[in-house]
Amino acid sequence: MTNLSVSWVRPDQLGDYKAHRLGGGGQGTVYGVPAPPGKFAGEYLAYKEYGPGIGYDADVLHDMVCFRLQLPKAERDFLDQRLAWPRAMVYTGSPPALLPPSRNADTAVRGFLMQRVTRAYELHSPMLPGPKQQALEFLLNDDGYGARIGLFVNDAQRLQLLLDLARTLQRLHGNSLVVGDLSPKNVLFTLIGQPRCLFIDCDSMRYRDKDVLPQVDTPDWEVPEPQKGTIASDSWKFGLIATRVFNRDQSSTELGPLRAVSTELVGLAQRARRPDPPRRPAMSEWVTALELAHHRLTRAHVTANPAQNTATATPGTTPGRAPAQTATRPRTNPTPQPVRTPPPPPSSGRGSWVAWTLLALLLLVGGGWAANKYGPDAVDALNPPSDSSSSSTLTDSDDRVATSPGTGGTEETPASVAAAPGASVDYSQVADDPEAEAVAGMFARFFGAVNNQDYDTALSQYDPTTEAVDLDSDESRAEWKKVMSTTQDRDLVLSDLRYDGGYTLATMNFRSRQDPGYGPATDRNETCTDWTVTYQLTGTDDYRIYKAPKEGVSHSPC
Repeated sequence: MTNLSVSWVRPDQLGDYKAHRLGGGGQGTVYGVPAPPGKFAGEYLAYKEYGPGIGYDADVLHDMVCFRLQLPKAERDFLDQRLAWPRAMVYTGSPPALLPPSRNADTAVRGFLMQRVTRAYELHSPMLPGPKQQALEFLLNDDGYGARIGLFVNDAQRLQLLLDLARTLQRLHGNSLVVGDLSPKNVLFTLIGQPRCLFIDCDSMRYRDKDVLPQVDTPDWEVPEPQKGTIASDSWKFGLIATRVFNRDQSSTELGPLRAVSTELVGLAQRARRPDPPRRPAMSEWVTALELAHHRLTRAHVTANPAQNTATATPGTTPGRAPAQTATRPRTNPTPQPVRTPPPPPSSGRGSWVAWTLLALLLLVGGGWAANKYGPDAVDALNPPSDSSSSSTLTDSDDRVATSPGTGGTEETPASVAAAPGASVDYSQVADDPEAEAVAGMFARFFGAVNNQDYDTALSQYDPTTEAVDLDSDESRAEWKKVMSTTQDRDLVLSDLRYDGGYTLATMNFRSRQDPGYGPATDRNETCTDWTVTYQLTGTDDYRIYKAPKEGVSHSPC
């Protein structure tokens, strides 16, 4: 029987979280976590603290934490990018000794830790009072409103968002999960890279017919049947979302705008309104129809614009609509650029593959590596077990275990410079891009950690799916640290930002100094190197480095 390592932490281990209030509602308050403890060090987390008098089931919450740990890695990675899911239990009193949590009379569950919503899912508009979570409800308004707040979303992107949402629901339903309160208020979205959705308030979902919190319906999104929180109720509400996203209206059920996109989608929307719940369409039907609709719309646009690069063509509108602006951020380089991808490793056997890998490793010394948000302890803690047994291990922050079956300084930072301990990045060349500061900040943390030999922090700036280093391998991480062990980077400049192929492409110019033997592959004894590196970034936890393809790397001796 497999044990699951469920983390338990106390509020006093989260730093001064009360000074980082993010929001609150009827269920409780959400705080940013300034100092994630232990296994979660370096992660971008939030803490949801339930309010006094709120009735919630801590045992079901514990089951939800266990659910994620039991998932195969590919499934877990997919859902981690789309769900602000409970990661750890937060408690006061005595450390729990028994499972389920309700068996511990001296332990009080206060809430849970989850991934914090990143800037990629925020809307920054001078017409709105401060940053707002970019929820789907913003799309249920006419294009004039979108133009006033600076949010331009065309029909192709709306289809992509619906498709991502449908795929996520399909995965959830296949794992005995239903959303229940499925409404545009609880689903955020980003247009950075591939359009993607993010579920918040995941503790309101129903897992294996059990609830942490009582099921509720958002007004104007109610199902007609008395039973809430079912696959059928999710189908009803998804049909409304699909209809209203194209109606650009908060409550309309008119199908005309959707019909202009796809007759198949209209048929599904009509079936989703059936009063007999079992006759509503499954999410797999929506996925197929949305894929087809997006393919048709893209093909129609490319046919109508044959001179446009098909790799970067973005369909504008459906017939009968005024052209919509492409929903991308301002570009410092208006010319579409292809994503730089490395050639495949030689296929002449394992020895050739290892040689190619080492060559890539040496070529990228001084900043070409890119990697995961977890430190080594967190990777071990979050790896899934090999089976789906419900047995788990209770682990508190002091590693007590009970098992049961079942640039510091006072100077002001100049404008257009992002600073972190050990490094600063000049982003003045791309300062007109609204995401430049966030990207530069990530690079400042990465290069600063390298300069300070804080290599676990540097590795935490990589995307979990990076191909540059095996973040789950102690041997691979150790080799990365060895290669970087003498490197010092300076004169860091973010010189270009552009967006293509699902990635943010960021070009960094910098100078590295390293000991003989640690230089680039062309001259390993080179001790001073000037680099130009174009990194592929993902939107994971603000921004993270995916990799620096060889074609995007150039260098010369100082």
